[in-house]
Amino acid sequence: MYYSMPLTQRLRKSVKSLSHKTFRDEKSLFLIEGEKLCGDLLNSNFVVDLIVIRDLPSADIIEILDKFAEKAAPIYTAPKYVFDQITDTKTPQSIIAVAQKKENKLDITQPFIALDGISDPGNVGTILRTADWFGINQIIVTSDSADIFSPKAVRSSMGSIFHLDFYETDNLPELLKEKYPKFKLYASDVHSDKSLNEIQPPKKFGIIFGNESHGVSEEVLNCVESTFVIEGYGKAESLNVAVSVGISLYHFTLKNKK
Repeated sequence: MYYSMPLTQRLRKSVKSLSHKTFRDEKSLFLIEGEKLCGDLLNSNFVVDLIVIRDLPSADIIEILDKFAEKAAPIYTAPKYVFDQITDTKTPQSIIAVAQKKENKLDITQPFIALDGISDPGNVGTILRTADWFGINQIIVTSDSADIFSPKAVRSSMGSIFHLDFYETDNLPELLKEKYPKFKLYASDVHSDKSLNEIQPPKKFGIIFGNESHGVSEEVLNCVESTFVIEGYGKAESLNVAVSVGISLYHFTLKNKK
């Protein structure tokens, strides 16, 4: 049976501050909101710092709390008006977790995708979920991309954030040249004259996806073997970047499994 303590004003301010990247980076902590994601956290290898619940939790959440209690995670209770102040969502569920961010991890033996300046955290979270679906576990992110550990990205990942390895860099071209000299690197580029269907993916590949408005930077394009475009047949100007990731990974992983 779990035991809870009243949430102090100091902890309330600390939890609330994690809505901002500066404090997430400073404390190496991030927020997980809602029953589903907290359940996923429970089954992950992330270290839990604390749990906050709203008064009168449901039976399902009590079951989750009992399991967190078995792992010695401190559990705090807050009245509704306080709880609503520390969440990032407009209609929050009644449980929040604070967990330690995963350290940078780079496995240079595995295929990867890299996010070059992708600015929307919703897109970033959806990309994590998509990569997880297709079995791509290594995600490289430039420092000017949206924060993987932002509340919106975490929610959009639908729990996939707990399954993947991340590496953040402020110099993607240098990283690609130094760590991946034997990989074939590709970039999604709407201006490419090569169709995705023309790409014959090798076992060791990396795919770079760029900013929603400006695409992949010129410096990164100079590092890739080939660019590609996903051909369309309608009147839309472009594809959402998360959709592009899904189509691209379907092509690359399908070819590798044949």
